[in-house]
Amino acid sequence: MNSSFPVFRLFGIEVRMHVLFVYMVAFLLFMGAKNGNAVGTAVLLLMLFGLVLLHELGHSLVARRFGIQVIDIVLWPLGGMARMAEIPENSRVEGWVAIAGPLVNLTLGIPALILYLVLFGPDVLQEQDPIGRPLGGPEPFLALFVVVNLMLGIFNLLPAFPMDGGRLLRAWFARKDTWLAATEKAVRVGRYLAWMMILSVFFTDWGPGPPIIGLFILWTGARELWATRMRHARLGGAFTMADLFRMAGQAGGAGPGQAGWPGAGFGPQGPHGGPGSPGGPDTFEPDGTPSGPIVDAEAGTGQGAGGFSDEDIRAMERFHGRLQRPPREDDPA
Repeated sequence: MNSSFPVFRLFGIEVRMHVLFVYMVAFLLFMGAKNGNAVGTAVLLLMLFGLVLLHELGHSLVARRFGIQVIDIVLWPLGGMARMAEIPENSRVEGWVAIAGPLVNLTLGIPALILYLVLFGPDVLQEQDPIGRPLGGPEPFLALFVVVNLMLGIFNLLPAFPMDGGRLLRAWFARKDTWLAATEKAVRVGRYLAWMMILSVFFTDWGPGPPIIGLFILWTGARELWATRMRHARLGGAFTMADLFRMAGQAGGAGPGQAGWPGAGFGPQGPHGGPGSPGGPDTFEPDGTPSGPIVDAEAGTGQGAGGFSDEDIRAMERFHGRLQRPPREDDPA
């Protein structure tokens, strides 16, 4: 997402465009003009990505209702992406955030379909694809509006993680399984569907779209599964800072602010109660919290193995150099 740039803000959320999105729009407009349908192509693109933006806005506004920070919305060649700081590992929260986007499109598309049938009758459904027709009147325009909304709403409900349907599937699994087990199951189902999309190029005339989306599902699903496994590296809980300090202590390291800790020399010196140090915790509870005594942070000596003290944090904020590994006994003098 580093190749995207801000365009405007909507409901306080920054909307960005990826440079590949700009190149794609320019190419499609050029091809539309070359085929004598520049206006129709422009209307199609404006409608398509306007509805994609509303889809992502649905995710974002519901996420904010649950107190989740929305970073931005990025438009790119495969559609849109609402980026959030973090979604809590909660079935109810993820379910509502995931369903919000498709519900926006279905709420727009189903009434438009009813209006379309009332105005023009059911016989028009037997005509050719409305996307391929020139937008010379209200009938093809409304037909295009119906098709795009239903396509976005229904397609995103496919249980291919991390698409919206795949996240709904994980939320369903997580009602009885752990979050990690639910993620693994959802990713497995998503891989089957992704391979079906990839192989569809040999059996259908749908073009390159489904295989590209299938590859994207494989890649993003694997990345999210990896991130979830990293967060749940400890049995029965997430990977915490206490785990990091414990591992450093087992490897002969030191606590924050002590000699040997990465960044030692710019942080406050003195006993911080790191693992194995006087007064420091040597054991940890299953949830990652230290079971031994912790030096009082208010006394100016830091919190120790359970986390950084205020002095440590202020020192690191002032430090703009590169962190270095702790010195080893076999390092040359």
